[in-house]
Formats: sequence, C-alpha cells, structure tokens
Amino acid sequence: MTARDNKSKLKSPDLSWLIATYFSDPCRCLKLRKGEKLMVQGGYNDRLYLVRKGVLVGYVRAPGGGDYELFRATRNKFVGVYSFFSRTFISSATVVVERDAEVAYIDQTQPLQDPSRGSSLFEQFMPVVVMDLKYRQQRELQIAREKESALRRLIHTERLASLGQLAAGIAHELNNAVAVLERNTEWLRENILRTLGQQSPEQLAYFCQGLERGRWQSSREVRQRAHQLQQTYGLDEETAHKLADAGLEDEQLAQHGPELAAVADALYYYWQLGATLRDMAVAAQHAAHVVKSVKYLATQDTAIEPELDVNKSIGEALVLLSSPLRKVDLKLDLGELPPIAASKGELVQVWSNLIRNAVESLASQSARRGEIAITSRATDECIQVSVQDNGPGIPERVLPKIFQPNYTTKERGLEFGLGLGLTIVERIVSSYGGRLSVQSQPGRTVFTVILPIRGGYGKAKSALH
Repeated sequence: MTARDNKSKLKSPDLSWLIATYFSDPCRCLKLRKGEKLMVQGGYNDRLYLVRKGVLVGYVRAPGGGDYELFRATRNKFVGVYSFFSRTFISSATVVVERDAEVAYIDQTQPLQDPSRGSSLFEQFMPVVVMDLKYRQQRELQIAREKESALRRLIHTERLASLGQLAAGIAHELNNAVAVLERNTEWLRENILRTLGQQSPEQLAYFCQGLERGRWQSSREVRQRAHQLQQTYGLDEETAHKLADAGLEDEQLAQHGPELAAVADALYYYWQLGATLRDMAVAAQHAAHVVKSVKYLATQDTAIEPELDVNKSIGEALVLLSSPLRKVDLKLDLGELPPIAASKGELVQVWSNLIRNAVESLASQSARRGEIAITSRATDECIQVSVQDNGPGIPERVLPKIFQPNYTTKERGLEFGLGLGLTIVERIVSSYGGRLSVQSQPGRTVFTVILPIRGGYGKAKSALH
C-alpha cells in the first residue's frame, strides 16, 4: 500500500469497517426497553454506543428549566461521542429510549485495530466525530431559530391581548351608553303612547303605524306612490311625497275627504314621530349587538357554553358585519339545529372571517349584484354551515395555500387568505374535532364548516394545546 493510498483511507475510512471491527462483539451488546435511560446529563459515561435498532433521543436541560430535544439516534448512529472522545467521560445529554432498542458499545479499554487505518481510535473515528459535531451545531441553530420564532409569536400575542383588553374596555363603556339610549327610548315610547291616547286619540293610529312598521319602503316605491297620490287626490308634489313616505293606505286617506291636504302635515308628523322612535330603538339594539360581538372578539372569550345555539352565533357575526353586508344581497337559510358545547366568541370569529372573505371577494365585481348565501343544517352527528358567494372564485394555483399562516395574494385586485384569518378559522374548527373545506370556481365559492354535535371537542382541544 502506498503512502498516498494510506492518506486517502485516513481521510475517508470505511464506516462499515468501523462497525464490523469494533461493534461485533456479542458480549458488548445491550437490549433496551422503551423509557429506559441509557445515560444521564452530567453522569459518568466511558462508552461509545452504536444503535443497531430502535430509536434513542437525547435531551438537554435548558438553563431556565425544562428539557429540549438535542438529537435523535436511529440505526447505525452513534451515541456518547462527546463524552467518549473528549476523555471527560461526562455525558452532555440524557439519552432516553423512545422505541425498544439494541445497542453495541466499546469503552476506554478498547484496543486499536489495524493501525494502518489510523494511529488512534480518535483518528479512525474522526468522520464520526465531525458528523456528530455538525449535526449538533445544526440542531442548536434550529432550536435557536425556534426560540426566536416562539418569542416573536409571544410578543405578538401579548400585543393582541393588550389590544383586546383595550377593546373590551371600550366595548364596556359603549355598552353603558347604549343601555341609556335603550332605556330612554322605551320611556319616550310609553309616555308618548299614553299622552296621545289621552289628548289626541285620533292621531294615535298614525303614530302606532310608524312605530310598528317604520320606513319599510324603498325610494322607488315612495316615488311611485307619490305620483299615484298626486293624480288620485290632486295633491302637490311635497304633500304627496310625505303621505307616500308614511305608507298610508287609501282607506286611511279617504277618511279625511277634501281636508286631506290640510291635515297631511299632521298625519305625517305623528307617523314620523313613531317611525323615528322605532329607528332609535332599532339603532340601540343594533349598537348593543355590535358592542357584544366586538367584546366576544376583543376578549377572545373561549368560555364553553354547554348548549350554544350555532344560528345565534351566525347572527352575532352578521350584526358585526352589517355595514359591509349592505353592499350585497344576503340570503339566509338557517335550519333547526341542536345545541352544542362551544364558545360563542370562537364561532363568531369563524363566521366573521368567512363572511368577510366573501364580501371582499365581491368588492370588484361590477357586472352583477353580489350575493352571499348562508345555510345551516343538522344531521344526527354533525352541524354543517356553508357560506357561498357568486364572486370570481379563487384561482386554482392559490386554493391549496389559502389556509397557510400569513399567506395573502392578489388576483384581479382581490385578496385571498387575509393573513391569519383562514388559518385561525381552520384552527378553531379543528379544535372542535370539525372540518373546514372549500370549493371554488368562477361564480361560485363555498366554504363549508362541519362541527360534531357530540364529543370531539375536549379531546381535540387538549391535543391542540
């Protein structure tokens, strides 16, 4: 053998030769059961182990407490490299058997074999040492990155929690103001009813009509009715428009005969008084629902209600999104559903995200009116809620990515994914043991949520955390 050949072998020794030469003694072989500890961090170890089968995991105690996984050793991997070759004979990690294993070993009494392959065990095992150091360095780098990422997520979560507490406080103050508005509106209604009943009973019917029906007609219907009243009763345009706006029927108008034009302002006044009170009451109720919904989202309330009505949680989400929903046609088909054990705050968040996505997908659609259809159904085992829109659809290349965290892209000016929105939806649905699916093509996109009626929640929730 030439010196050049010898040098080549020193650089790249045959791993199979090392294993066959040093780890073939049946007397130096151990069988280990799952859960056993091969070595303990800081404990004595003068052996180099070769894993023949099974899985061993090395854990290192973190300075702040707790253990983290440093390495995994499977077939033909070495354990104890640091303590054996550093000659400290002190284990740098606690090694636990994760799956029943068999290991072979050598110790400090091991004689050198075939010096032509290296003048010492260290020299012959140099590639093993280098690979171990490289692996540990990569693993430590990965752990450092994971810690940094976890810290960023923690800071972000704390910021959201602070924002949530602020929003909850604002919601509480607004709730007090809305409660005053509701009480005073009810007081006005009762006192006006009593006063009119005593002093102007003939006008009470018009007030009650405004109070009960409100402004229920569209602008087009009011214009058509006003034109009809002008022709039928010979009224001027302004007077006819007031009576048309009040929605008064011909039978009511005919009662006043030729004096209709003279009393039209009074009729309209009492009707408008009732309609205005109705608007105040509706606005107060609407504001109360919005505040309640914001509070659910702001505090991220996860308190489980044992008998939650899913349809009511859909209603809360619709109230929260009532402003953007004015731009689309909303169709509700909510079936009779059994109660389930769930958090209303979490479900409101699910429906809000899905409905908001549908609204935004329709934003740039000008050729036809946007439509959103929300349906709920129940079977013996599950509740199914679907949110469908007639928008341009989600591109096929984008569809597999929309549930990824922080994924957002634009297609024809539209946004899909919305950052963490759909990721949060999928996480919440999964925590209940449910499923979230999507089907999309131009003109029809459907997100479907399936929630189990019994069981699944506790098990999935604990697994999640």
